Amino acid sequence: MKHSDKKYRCIVIDDDFSSINILKEYISLTPKLTLVKSYLSPSVAVTEIKNLEKIDFLFLDINMPISGLDIAKIFRDVVKFIILITGHPEYALDAFSVHADKFLVKPIPFEKFIESVNQILKSEMN
Repeated sequence: MKHSDKKYRCIVIDDDFSSINILKEYISLTPKLTLVKSYLSPSVAVTEIKNLEKIDFLFLDINMPISGLDIAKIFRDVVKFIILITGHPEYALDAFSVHADKFLVKPIPFEKFIESVNQILKSEMN
């Protein structure tokens, strides 16, 4: 398989159903990405992700019953890329503390989503 044919495995964790649906749609429109699973419950996600095969992208809401920042800390060494997504721009500095690869503020236009994914993949190739 050529590097350009690689499919990056994705997980979405967000306690807002509509946000999950938007991210599912964006991932489906991005040929290099494939959705492995999405979670409305962060606690279920934390339990199950440990048993999944390698995950490349974790799209993660911050403001949930278990903070996305805490989840990012748990999986930082396991997941290749973490994109924090939130409706709260004041969390931007916190995103740096968990070494997130990107920080996106809701609502996210598709153009911003794809630009962020492409920037991450481009930096990986360099």
